[in-house]
Amino acid sequence: MRLAITMLAALGPMQAQLIPLAKNDLAPETGKASIEGVVVDSVTHLPIRNATVALSGRTPLTAVTDAEGHFAFRQLPSGVYTVRAQANNYPTNGQFGSQFGNQEPVSVAGEDQKTTHLSLTPGVVLRGRIVDEEGTPLAGCRISPAQIRTRGAGRTLQEGRSGLTDQNGEYRIEDIPAGKYYVVAQCFQTIPMPHAFIRRDAMAVIPTLTYPPLYYPAAADLSGATRVTLAPGTELSGIDFRMAPGTGVPFRGRVQPLLPDSAIQLTLLPKDSLLLRNQQGTRVNPANGEFRFPSVRAGSYELVATTFGAPFYSARVPVEVGGTAPDPLDLVLTPAQPVTGTIRIDGDGNLPLKNTQVLLTPSGDEFVGAAPPPTAVREDLTFTMSVAPGRWRLQVNTGQGYIKSVMLGDQEVSASALEIGPAPAALKIVIGTKRAQVEVSVAGLPPDATSATVHVWAADGSDYRQNLSYNVQAPFRLSLPPGRYYACAVAQLDALALLQQDETFRKALAGHCSSVEVSEDSHLTVQIPFVAGEDLKRIADDPDAEN
Repeated sequence: MRLAITMLAALGPMQAQLIPLAKNDLAPETGKASIEGVVVDSVTHLPIRNATVALSGRTPLTAVTDAEGHFAFRQLPSGVYTVRAQANNYPTNGQFGSQFGNQEPVSVAGEDQKTTHLSLTPGVVLRGRIVDEEGTPLAGCRISPAQIRTRGAGRTLQEGRSGLTDQNGEYRIEDIPAGKYYVVAQCFQTIPMPHAFIRRDAMAVIPTLTYPPLYYPAAADLSGATRVTLAPGTELSGIDFRMAPGTGVPFRGRVQPLLPDSAIQLTLLPKDSLLLRNQQGTRVNPANGEFRFPSVRAGSYELVATTFGAPFYSARVPVEVGGTAPDPLDLVLTPAQPVTGTIRIDGDGNLPLKNTQVLLTPSGDEFVGAAPPPTAVREDLTFTMSVAPGRWRLQVNTGQGYIKSVMLGDQEVSASALEIGPAPAALKIVIGTKRAQVEVSVAGLPPDATSATVHVWAADGSDYRQNLSYNVQAPFRLSLPPGRYYACAVAQLDALALLQQDETFRKALAGHCSSVEVSEDSHLTVQIPFVAGEDLKRIADDPDAEN
């Protein structure tokens, strides 16, 4: 049996025409099959003119819809294709690139003439005004609709499409994907405070007031904020803010050692992950290593320092800020540490390991600086890499093998949350080969459905995910490492980008899927549910309501 694996990639801007061939390109394959259809507005159900439709698969092509929303691809060879539509004023679902209903897998053979119906959801317009405590318009303030998303071990507030206020303090943000959002206003102006004469030197800090971020309607944090519902194809006005200045205290210090050939970036991150994380940043004076934050509000922070370029140095220390300025901080940078490792194969010793690489990526949203490049495994199954202190996610690209266990020194650790300290470290990685074989059937498919996309992901929060094409007329089997998984099927590829990147969506969808637990070398049969498109869209619009 052959499984067709379809991955949703981010598409760049598409040309409103068939893609021309370069002189040295091979002529595209042709056949006698065709795929045609219409693209309509999901709210008005009217056809969308000039929508771009991309056909990916054996013969990639691009077309544009006519006044009736119609498109057609003809003379296609047999194969499995994905048809995907996009158009102006129909935004994708934020950073995840999803537009529910805008794509569909289509399989053709021989002289098949298939039809498909695609829909696009219109965006939302958000309008309002921002003034200061006296009612004076504030220009240059940033307004961001934001949603809570899960990353790694915690939940964070992630901003989407944003806008700026004009000279009248007014803003207008277009093409926001429909959904429920917290709206956050940030004004970066400072207000000078009365002060005596201050000698101007590198460490001098002029006392100022700043505007803390404000969450709609008038809250300092999410506990008092109200989410607004942005319905597709509508314009919501009156989301106004009256900003009030907040007091802060200066925070300064010195970085050691001096690194005259490296730029050093300092970031002050609030420990509350549901606060915006990009508000405090500064550079270090390369001549003396001094830094300063002119106005920091009371709270708990982490000060993170990173360098750009080799050799890589970093540091992260907790910082408590109260009502008075803390003592100057001496921040000691630590160079990236050597991490050595060995790999052992448990089971099939013939597992091919040529071109095997070890990869480390930041675990969740944790900022740990530059990731080390992929490191090749030597013939004796050892490797060496330089790693900055922090929490990392470990991957080993061994094909059919999987990470069975990881030892850091003499302690077993998680591959998805590998904590590297400020000293050299040694890893022992065991690669397993004894996968479970799972025969799958899908319950609740629509009567006319002949195929679906099956989504499988690990329940323990690791990176393991599969997205496979399911055909009702052929047996369907999964080969899985031991562990517990969630599995369900959908009619389209709508949810793939969300499943790949958004743990909040996966957690909400899990309640609609089957839980499957497998052990090494086991064989079992399971039935998984079909999740309808309207359910997927409801979960994507408000995943917190499902959790």
